[in-house]
Amino acid sequence: MGTAHRFQGREFPVVVFDTVEGSGERELWMSRAHREPDASDWARDGVRLFNVAATHVQTRLYVLGGWERIRSARNGRAFTHLAALVGTPGVRRLRASHLITPPHEKARDLGGFGAALADVLARHVEVTGLDDELTFFSTFEEEIGKSRTSIWLWAPWVANRVRGILPLLREATGRGVRVTVFVRDDTDQLQARPDNQNLIADLRAVVDTVVPVNVMHQKIAVIDEQTVMLGSLNALSQSWTREVMVTMRGGHFARKLLEHEHAELFTRPPTCARCGGTSIELRRRTTGIWFWRCYDTVCKTGPNGRSNAWNMDIRVGQGRR
Repeated sequence: MGTAHRFQGREFPVVVFDTVEGSGERELWMSRAHREPDASDWARDGVRLFNVAATHVQTRLYVLGGWERIRSARNGRAFTHLAALVGTPGVRRLRASHLITPPHEKARDLGGFGAALADVLARHVEVTGLDDELTFFSTFEEEIGKSRTSIWLWAPWVANRVRGILPLLREATGRGVRVTVFVRDDTDQLQARPDNQNLIADLRAVVDTVVPVNVMHQKIAVIDEQTVMLGSLNALSQSWTREVMVTMRGGHFARKLLEHEHAELFTRPPTCARCGGTSIELRRRTTGIWFWRCYDTVCKTGPNGRSNAWNMDIRVGQGRR
């Protein structure tokens, strides 16, 4: 990756040439490149660099640019010649929207070439922000406010910080956003405190699903299966510790992360087969097997006072549990 200057005198099987030209009002260098009699040295240099990008490819060239800018270029400009090539043998135009498609949209038949390129582009992850404990919550609130389909949140502890997040989550669910929260179970001493249990009850009253998870420690937010916030900060309890959170955008990465966390599977706790209750937590054995466990006090305690909780293994893949 580099400027056209860097690659003069070299050849490559495939070249991706970003003209850095969108469809805004301001014309940049490539859209003004020409060799007409009135051309400045700067405009002529633009043609020379355009040629460097276009002539040092051996088999395939991808040109990125705003189509309106290319199509409407004035006569004699490099973009004029580029637009004239579209539709000739071996040259075609692809819309970015046909390559990078939101997961809820109907899949398009892109053909072999288009499907391969779409797969490459879909794996792109853009780091859009880096926050500490002072700046994270303004970023987090903005992302919740923009959510349209889903919010997945892993936040081990629930404390007073949740009070400021609940109104935002309530607004999100009100506009149809599905909100799922994974928290630490009440075998943790901090989580078991009555005031924190009351806050978890308030959370349950607002969001779609709250799943208690034994010894869970992830700090993750996935919004609309497109935006991932990942780091060390607990979004529902942070108060004074030094933390860091990275915000990234990329549908492929977001869905891979949800798949890794078995998010969809773990958001459907069963009812207890013994007491019929819904006090179900998620646990994992040292063998790696995930299972549901009833934590209702009456149900999980046997006649001798020892734990005898109902549990059920979870299948997380073909032929595995």
